[in-house]
Amino acid sequence: GVMLRRPDPVARFFGATDTETIREAVDLAAGDRSVGAILLDIDSPGGSINGTPELAAAVRNAVARKPVYAFSAGMMCSAAYWVGSQADVLYAAPSARVGSIGVLLPVVDRSEAFAKAGVKVEVFAAGKFKGAGVPGTALTDDQRAWLQQGVEETWAQFKDAVRSRRQVADGAMEGQHFAAGFAFRHGLVSGLADTRAEVERRIRFRHLG
Repeated sequence: GVMLRRPDPVARFFGATDTETIREAVDLAAGDRSVGAILLDIDSPGGSINGTPELAAAVRNAVARKPVYAFSAGMMCSAAYWVGSQADVLYAAPSARVGSIGVLLPVVDRSEAFAKAGVKVEVFAAGKFKGAGVPGTALTDDQRAWLQQGVEETWAQFKDAVRSRRQVADGAMEGQHFAAGFAFRHGLVSGLADTRAEVERRIRFRHLG
């Protein structure tokens, strides 16, 4: 599901995944001598930036201690790919969608709708960026530039993380996602596998005897 840091009960009801819980599980498995390898079974369209770099770092740190694999039979996109890209080996089912290396920050401008309804919103704030995006107001040019800068900075961090573990061309990191076969051609995944069971067999053969 959607990846969030400490999602509330409503978000959990609709399938949200807690990145903190996953990070703790990865750390636990990495430090457990009885665990020979780690497999991340991923099916997520992505989620919030909060908690994602930390989870990705936990996966990268686990790689230093034992083999880490990732597999998706559904979606491994955006924040989910950020995390999965840090594994040693990534597999995807042929119908899976992989990638979406980009950052999205939607801001809804309802100022005209408010005006037509006879509602005027005034914001009293200290600092020209404080209050950006308050419902019923329009962004200033400075606020737009500031928000875009933040998006660009996060995108650069995302791409740097991917490049640290995979050879992916810049043209494949423009926010698009690919079918698994094309993701393989672009270097986003290591190979294809029809099922999780198939991946588990490969792991056991290579590492667990």
